Formats: sequence, structure tokens, C-alpha cells
Amino acid sequence: MFLLQMSGVPGSGKSTVAAHVADTHGAVAVDYDVIRSAVLDAGFDVAASAKAAYEVIYALAREVLGQGHPVVMDSPCFWPRILNEGMEIARAHDVRYRYIECQVRDLKLLDERLGRRPRLRSHRRGVDLPPVDLGDQPVDGEALFRDSLDRVQRPFDNYLQLDMHRPLSELLPEVDVYLKA
Repeated sequence: MFLLQMSGVPGSGKSTVAAHVADTHGAVAVDYDVIRSAVLDAGFDVAASAKAAYEVIYALAREVLGQGHPVVMDSPCFWPRILNEGMEIARAHDVRYRYIECQVRDLKLLDERLGRRPRLRSHRRGVDLPPVDLGDQPVDGEALFRDSLDRVQRPFDNYLQLDMHRPLSELLPEVDVYLKA
């Protein structure tokens, strides 16, 4: 049993790794963007939707662990509270805490990935294009993503950083070894 907390900027591959973990290890993936998009559809404003989505992720992680299933919390981890909640939920359920950060520093690659993926309402449309609820004005995506890379919260030890420029065929076995350790 484990709680795996994913981390990384939008488009870095968190959901791809989370799907692999769900398929391979029988975990339940709880996806921030699915929840936030539903909360936005329910009429919450952008700021309130972010807070509500995280509260739902925490509640679902507790519930699923309580049912005896491993959990993947698929969300960016840019704030200390997100990291601390994940660790606390794992501790309270007496399960192993794991943390994987998906890293992509090539903004052109990120932009391509953001443009190709099936888009939810809360997803960025590109490096310079925010989610639809934030309008159509381009933003300085480079500054935003560089700032996001600097804000990633990590545990002090026992975490896995994945260079997502590498092929998945090389990365996913590393994920499996890390989760089994």
C-alpha cells in the first residue's frame, strides 16, 4: 500500500505516469484537473475551484486508502500544504509515502504536449495560453513555467525525479522499482 504524490508543471507527464501506476500497481489515480474542471462546470470561480479541487483530492485519497487501495494524487505540487497533506494522509493511513516529480525544462516540448493532449477545462492550452476560464490573452509562459519549476515542493528525501525527455520505455521501469522499494 502506498500514496504516490505526483509533481511537475502542466504537460510534464504526470498523468501518463499516474495511468501507468494505476494500470500496473492497482492504484486509484485521483486527478486534480478532472476534479477542478467539474468544479468549474458547477459554477465555482477560478480561484475557488483550485481550493475546492485540492480539498476533494485529499478527501478522495483518504477514502480510497481507507478502502484498501493504493492512491496516486495526480496534481502539481507547488505549495507546501499540498506536499504536507500528502505526507500526512499517508502517515494517518500507515502506508508508504512516495513522490515522483516529472521534469521537462524544454518549453517548446511542453508547448507541443499541451497542444496535443485531450483538453479539460482547467488545462492550459499552451505555454503562453492559459485555461479557457482565464481568457484568451497570451501570457509570458516562459516566465510562468520557470517560476513554477522553482516553486515545486519536494520531500527532503526518498523521492524520484524523472527526466521526461527520456523515452517512457526507460522511465516506467524506474517508477516500478521505486514503488516496490
